[in-house]
Amino acid sequence: SVFDKSYLPDGEWRAFIIKGGPGTGKSSFMKRLAAYAESAGIKTVLCPCSSDPDSLDAVILPDKKRVIMDGTAPHIVDPEIPGARDSIINLGECLNEPAMRPRLPHIRACMGDHAACSRRARACLAAAAALAKANAATLLAATDQARLWAMTQALVQAVLSRDAPKEAAPAVRPVITDALTPKGEISLIGENAPPRVIRLLFHWSMDGTPVLRRLSAAVQAAGYSVEEHLCPLVPGRLLHLTIPALATLVTTGEQLSAEQSFDFAACLPQGALLRHECALEQGRAGIQLHLHRASAALAQAKQLHDELESFYVPNMDFEKWQTMLDKTLESLKT
Repeated sequence: SVFDKSYLPDGEWRAFIIKGGPGTGKSSFMKRLAAYAESAGIKTVLCPCSSDPDSLDAVILPDKKRVIMDGTAPHIVDPEIPGARDSIINLGECLNEPAMRPRLPHIRACMGDHAACSRRARACLAAAAALAKANAATLLAATDQARLWAMTQALVQAVLSRDAPKEAAPAVRPVITDALTPKGEISLIGENAPPRVIRLLFHWSMDGTPVLRRLSAAVQAAGYSVEEHLCPLVPGRLLHLTIPALATLVTTGEQLSAEQSFDFAACLPQGALLRHECALEQGRAGIQLHLHRASAALAQAKQLHDELESFYVPNMDFEKWQTMLDKTLESLKT
């Protein structure tokens, strides 16, 4: 899945995968671990949950080569090498299950409603993605390809104008810094951003993925690993590219000031879109409507999730929870 590829690195990394139902304190567990790491001067990367930006999906400790992550639905993750390298933290062990069983009908009904809201959100996102793809196809057909690739080559040269030690095995890692949430669209691209920022300007319907993928391939061929920032709306689409070794972020967003810009909208010949303006604008309106409905469905799902937590929290043994936290904190010290 995208989740484990983004947050579960290979090699010598160790993963702590947290299991447990709603209200068992998975996010609080990760927040406490992150607070300890930060107080100890350990570099910490927080990965907020898209369905609830106030909660966490994962905490990454790059210097310690540790990742602590939520392994429950919808991003079900299991250890690759259980015990010898990776660990499961089952917070469900802290539940008083006999006390919960009388609430089974209420819990089942709430879970059913929550699943229905999630399906509605996914359907709206799929509809928005279809319109976005249609608009992008219209723009692609009107684009001056020769000018596009000439500008892409200039971008590659600008990014590689910096020098750094080459890596023996350059790799690509997908990351998620943008999301549609119950609070609307959010972007965390500004957090821990490298000092050098290059902005790519596109017509609002254009898909910058071909440019970013060509840049990604060129950077890897030059000997540097890249982080590809995934679009939350259209599967397979990219929004940004980070080259850590070159301390460079290439972005299609406007959140950060940039030292250099490339205007790919100039690759559209003047007047090329005149007969498509109505269809493009209808597509844009449809995208915004579907995104609004998806966000509303996510907000309702969040309310139902909070209701589910009300069934679990009173039946948690938090002394046992604390013991499990202390044991995990000790393992981070080694």
